[in-house]
Amino acid sequence: MLQGLKKELGLIFTWNPSDRSWQMPFFAGLGVAIILFIAAFFGRPDFGLVSVIGAMIFLYVPDTPIYHKMILSMSCAFGIIVSFTLGLVGQSFPSLIPVIVFSVTLVSAQVVRYFSIGAPGFFFFAFAAILGSYIPFEIKDYPMAIGLVALGTMVANVMVLLYSLSVIYVFKHTIKPIPKIGEFGFGAIVIDPIIIAFFVGFAMFLQSYLEIERGYWVGISCAAVMTAVTFKQIWIKQIQRILGTFVGVGLAYFLLHFAFNPFGFALLMMALMFFAQLTIVRNYGLSMVFITPYSTYLAEVSNFMQYNPNGIIQARVLDIVIGSLIGLIGGAFMYWGALRRMLECITRKIVVKWTGAE
Repeated sequence: MLQGLKKELGLIFTWNPSDRSWQMPFFAGLGVAIILFIAAFFGRPDFGLVSVIGAMIFLYVPDTPIYHKMILSMSCAFGIIVSFTLGLVGQSFPSLIPVIVFSVTLVSAQVVRYFSIGAPGFFFFAFAAILGSYIPFEIKDYPMAIGLVALGTMVANVMVLLYSLSVIYVFKHTIKPIPKIGEFGFGAIVIDPIIIAFFVGFAMFLQSYLEIERGYWVGISCAAVMTAVTFKQIWIKQIQRILGTFVGVGLAYFLLHFAFNPFGFALLMMALMFFAQLTIVRNYGLSMVFITPYSTYLAEVSNFMQYNPNGIIQARVLDIVIGSLIGLIGGAFMYWGALRRMLECITRKIVVKWTGAE
């Protein structure tokens, strides 16, 4: 039993093998830097941070032929723009935020599983919806906010093209075949997303009910944990997220005391993105050390360079622990046989009724 426990704990600190080339995190960071440099040039670095939300679609780029990469990245661009837009709707109707997040998470989780899109899965679509619900914009500024996210996706698509050309024709990276569609089966494509969306939506309801300061981290943390594939991965990822976040919080607390100029801030965000994506496959906990300050800056866009480090850090640690625990409970429910059979029976009847199939 002791050996088994040591083995399980060892998985938390394992340095996993990776076939990810360094060009991927480099171009991911470069796209972020370009957006923030342009925003700094026009004197609105806060607008740049909003655009960076759209740039996150770069992280979905697979090792497939160029045409498939571009189709996928453009499709993800549409998805993240819609997700952010629905989040903005939640600002006008706060009581609908859990429903909006549930819907975005459900649809995005089903789509990414049906088309066999790997990590980060549904996460950034839910992330965009949640941030759209809480970044303060007046109604008259909604079109501008949506446009900023769209501009971020444009830069990301250019980076996808440059990355694809470089790894294929310059660095001779091996191309993988396009994944098959719908091969995961009914349970993974339909049942799992229902459970995932319920718990992410519940996390948003709970933080609203408890009136938690900066409670959006509860939903974001729950979504991040539930992107794992197996229950073992979920509890390992939960522990890695909490441990990595505590270290990352220290880094974020340190960085938040500095008032970076816009160009220095762009370089900082580029470095954080680069190291986060370089290590995320190797060890999720280590990547969280870099993701924590990066995502903190994104979420605090409305307070650009006017931060209260103590308030931000205290709220974030509590929210992440609560969200991660909800995600762990959700993971347990995903592997509850009786619940899955009941949901499958109900959803199959609905599908049959809608399609007319027997």
